[in-house]
Amino acid sequence: MSVVVPVIPESAPFTPSQRAWLNGFFAGLLGHSQVPSEPSSQTQTAGQEEETFPWHDPALSMQERLELASGRPPERQLMAAMAQLDCGSCGYICRTYAEAIANGTEKDLTKCSPGGKETAKKLKEMVATLTISAKPTVVSAPPTPGSRTGAITRENPFSAPLIRSVRLNSVHSTKEVRHVEISLKGSNLSYQAGDALGVWPENCMDEVGRILFHFGATGAEDARSIDGTHTSFLDALTRERVLTTPTEQLIELLISSATHKSESELLQKMLTEEGGEGFGGLHVGDVLALAPSARPKIEDFVNSLGKLQPRLYSISSSPLAHPEQVHLTVGVVRYKLPIGRDAKGVASTFLSDRIRPGQKVRIFLHESKHFKLPADSDRSIIMVGPGTGIAPFRGFLHERRASGAKGKNWLFFGDQRQQYDFLYRDELEEMISDGSLHRLDVAFSRDQVEKIYVQHRMIEQGRQLYDWLEQGACFYVCGDAKRMAKDVHEALIEIVKTHRGCDVAEAQAYVKRLTEQGRYMKDVY
Repeated sequence: MSVVVPVIPESAPFTPSQRAWLNGFFAGLLGHSQVPSEPSSQTQTAGQEEETFPWHDPALSMQERLELASGRPPERQLMAAMAQLDCGSCGYICRTYAEAIANGTEKDLTKCSPGGKETAKKLKEMVATLTISAKPTVVSAPPTPGSRTGAITRENPFSAPLIRSVRLNSVHSTKEVRHVEISLKGSNLSYQAGDALGVWPENCMDEVGRILFHFGATGAEDARSIDGTHTSFLDALTRERVLTTPTEQLIELLISSATHKSESELLQKMLTEEGGEGFGGLHVGDVLALAPSARPKIEDFVNSLGKLQPRLYSISSSPLAHPEQVHLTVGVVRYKLPIGRDAKGVASTFLSDRIRPGQKVRIFLHESKHFKLPADSDRSIIMVGPGTGIAPFRGFLHERRASGAKGKNWLFFGDQRQQYDFLYRDELEEMISDGSLHRLDVAFSRDQVEKIYVQHRMIEQGRQLYDWLEQGACFYVCGDAKRMAKDVHEALIEIVKTHRGCDVAEAQAYVKRLTEQGRYMKDVY
């Protein structure tokens, strides 16, 4: 049975931002993976067909999404520039964030963390060229729904102690993956396998220290925000503001406050002649170094920075197997800036480097209504999760083993090298031995000359995979949306085409029916 999502009509006594948030709230509360439609002059009225969002697919490229939204109203074109994950980390879902930008109630174009710089850049271009009904009043987006308890939310997180953070893969690997365990004791939070955990990170003290040094500050200075709340300069830099991507507002503030003309001219040139691209890859501290004479008021500086957003991680544990704990599988991000300086992913290195057992991390739960184990525990499941995409499937397997589920479990896992990157190998082999994992197919891309990925293993086992689907199995995929998930989707269509003996159109229709039946589920990013 489908769930009907309440939609606030335009005639209701709410502002556009309040209406947008309420619609997003109901969508999140009722777990719709698709954005609910809303009556409007451009969309649906009584008796008309519901509005569709053909671009609302994270596997599509930015260009493909924009082409599908071409000719639609400005708010729909803006929506097509989002990452299409409806992750909620920005305080909206994709549709309501776009609507808030279009009606002028949201000015921050950098909130889409999954879309990153690509989305922020495209939104800036579109706002400059589209005709939108901007309003002068900036209204902050209300918090999104949090956990099932209703007490712990995105804006009211729980401070949970870290139990441990250990490296999963070899030090000889080209990347670093951590297994993170966090205690839920005293939180009254409950989750199900398949849910996500929201983590509010803290910035690296190296970045914080560079900024304090620039201002000659101790960190104890008052840093009042636009909404009138007070905090210390140190806390604002550590817990509240983005220190990586500099905003246009920051650049303009430094241009106006620099006392050396050459510094102002350099910043202006980088901002105008290169359309802001001159600051690509630079962090806030790097931009400050370009204008050492700029000393704006601390509160003005703080308010010119973007707001730090939480990160959502797929939970890799089961509450049945690990009561009062939540586990994460975190890929640690480390990279070099264009200027040659080492840089770190804010959230991943917070969990790997900057927090120790016993110290606390601010968390909340994000329920994933449409990425769950089947209600019928006798139903078999097929899971495709390369790299850190294995996270929710570890939770699924622990849940199915602890609950005594009778359905069969099949996992496709892949990474670079078996010797260095076989995440949770001991656990998986133990599950094979005790019969709780019935099939395990692996693909290690760098262990041979020709690269082999999970979709290749799927095609190799296509006959049996199709038979499992015909017998009612659910199919899950978790991981990279732009490449892996798209390749897996195409492989699934090819498998159906080959082993059903049909054409591409019928195979596509078969796969579409799996989605409509709730038997094809994605957790992609």
